[in-house]
Amino acid sequence: MSDRWRTIVIHHSATAVGGARSFDRGHKSKGWDELGYHFVIGNGTDTPDGLVEVGSRWHKQKHGAHCKTPDNFYNEHGIGICLVGDFTKSRPTPRQMASLSRLVAFLTSRCGIPSDRVTTHGAVTHKTACPGRYFPTGYFRRTMITQAQATSLP
Repeated sequence: MSDRWRTIVIHHSATAVGGARSFDRGHKSKGWDELGYHFVIGNGTDTPDGLVEVGSRWHKQKHGAHCKTPDNFYNEHGIGICLVGDFTKSRPTPRQMASLSRLVAFLTSRCGIPSDRVTTHGAVTHKTACPGRYFPTGYFRRTMITQAQATSLP
């Protein structure tokens, strides 16, 4: 595993439906080389609810294309996780949240990323509402900390 990873950035797709394959096609139509995220978590439309799809960028340990900043830090060193859904209109499903918590617990442990380096797209750029007002940030942070503590027990 690459030692490049320093942070995790959570996104929503801002679409009611989708999955890694359809997002890959959409990103390529914008001129990108492939899916911009490292992981996509399904909502039961294109893929099963809560299914974690591993993108080709993760397999290659390649930089992301999901969170542009002037210094490009969050693309170069951030793991991009996208939950399918528009969380400006509705909440993520319980299965999506459970999968996100497990995935983040694994990644923070495996990559040595502190929990305070797990953030959202909107918190980084302040130019988007991503992952939306109905994304339960407080609940997620509490769950993430609990998961992290459970995985660090002997």
